[in-house]
Amino acid sequence: MWRVDGGDSVSVLRTVRRAQEAFETTRRVNLPQRYGGWSGACGERIGRICYWYEGGGDDETPPEEPSRIREARARLLAALDQAIEVSPGDEWIVGQRVRYLLEDSQPGQAARAADECRSARWWCEALTGLVLHVTGDFAGADSVFAIALADMPDDERCAWSDISSLLDGPLADRYRKLDCAGRAAFEARWWWLTQPLYSVAGNDRRTEHFARRVMVRIQEGRRTPFGLYWQDDLRDVLVRYGWPTWWTREPPTSPLLYSEPYVTGHSPSPAYHFGVGVHALDEPASAAADDWSLEARQARERYAPAYAAAFGYLEHQSAVFPRGDSCVVVAAYDLSDDTLFDQRRVTTALALAADERTLAVARDSGLAGDRARALVARTACQPMVMSLEAIAPRERHVARARYGVSPAPVAGEHPAISDVLLFDLSPFDSLPRTLDAAVRHVHGSTRIPVGGRIGVYWEVYGLNPGGEGVTASVMVTRGGTGWLRRTAESLGLASRRREEGIEWDEVFTPDAESHLANRALALDLSGVSPGRYRVEVTVTERDRASLKATREIQVVRD
Repeated sequence: MWRVDGGDSVSVLRTVRRAQEAFETTRRVNLPQRYGGWSGACGERIGRICYWYEGGGDDETPPEEPSRIREARARLLAALDQAIEVSPGDEWIVGQRVRYLLEDSQPGQAARAADECRSARWWCEALTGLVLHVTGDFAGADSVFAIALADMPDDERCAWSDISSLLDGPLADRYRKLDCAGRAAFEARWWWLTQPLYSVAGNDRRTEHFARRVMVRIQEGRRTPFGLYWQDDLRDVLVRYGWPTWWTREPPTSPLLYSEPYVTGHSPSPAYHFGVGVHALDEPASAAADDWSLEARQARERYAPAYAAAFGYLEHQSAVFPRGDSCVVVAAYDLSDDTLFDQRRVTTALALAADERTLAVARDSGLAGDRARALVARTACQPMVMSLEAIAPRERHVARARYGVSPAPVAGEHPAISDVLLFDLSPFDSLPRTLDAAVRHVHGSTRIPVGGRIGVYWEVYGLNPGGEGVTASVMVTRGGTGWLRRTAESLGLASRRREEGIEWDEVFTPDAESHLANRALALDLSGVSPGRYRVEVTVTERDRASLKATREIQVVRD
């Protein structure tokens, strides 16, 4: 049993450091044994550390912590409690109290320890941010970390804000050439684009980063559960991939010979790669869904949100409809075939972000049922990032679709065309005459069953108020023609793919109030084989350039 007697702060600190060293030694030799902690192949070698990620699964369920470790931690916490009474302003002691209380599943006591902190103001605030993040209050953590950063010395703030270890390639080169002040705008945009869910208050990827920085400072200079003394390699692993929340050791190779236990640290799992590359950072409004690659095997950084035991792609369709200087964005989804959400209570959100400071969100909630649902948001008509998000909180299932959107400008008398919206035909006696009517029966994705029928709705702007004669067409063409097929077609070795569609002439007359003309059409796809197709709507006014809108679809077997 460790006892911290009264005395000068130096001797108190020396005593409690020995207590912490004794605990880590006890932990290391009593860790649960597990064979095969390491397959022999490193995903990445970082200094002395071999890091690999194999995803979540039953084998990632933590074993029960041995009683000897729990009892040793209790003794350490008692020693830390005594030490803080003698040295209430010691940064290292209060940091260890918060760390080991969180590790001991005592977040309330950890919050109290941070609140009672008498060290430098910014350090106490950072410890509070750590506790708030670990307990899931990301908005609170975001606010407190911002205050802590503002209160830090300039050089400390620069070090904590540094994201160079999370970047690679051209982005890393660009970032490292900037001075600390010049990095702020880069960091703000990167954190905006890497935020896992815009519908969750607070940027938990950013608060995770600062929580990791707190853990780095807490562990600096000490021996870790791995048996290694702290060096830069341990710092880099922690900043990039987080800190282990449990450990195991390989059984000894021989019962006759003692050797230091081979320790594996297990970080929370599943963990995802939320970082973005050059294209998304420079031109977020033109970024594609693939610019956010959550499942990258060789990822520069990873983060395991506590609310996401699974994080998948959300099948959907989206369309933009200009309304003067604003735009109506429709995003539709159908969770009935998604096993992650089937008959579960789900919260969904459509988030539209022009930048890190501008966000519009539409929300819905209910049971994932047997029909499509739509979210509609109105925002300024400008380039933006669209993020459609679904969360089943109880099961911790998450799905997301995120990419850039650049609405075509609509100005005065200059004609323009909207996106194409797919809607289901079965409920209709007649085709919808308004966007609202089409939305009520919207199709929940761009996937259409073989032999099915689908409706298409679109709008045209900037026409003569008295009506204008146009030639309109809707064509369905096979998509995904590769270079080999195109070469064969050009040489006459393969026939060109046949287009299916319809063309007609009529007078488009804008509505007197909305100043737009809309059309809806039923497409019969009964003769279309499975595959990817492009639906192309063309409207040509006399003596003017054609207006075109396309919708990629996939015809699938049930």
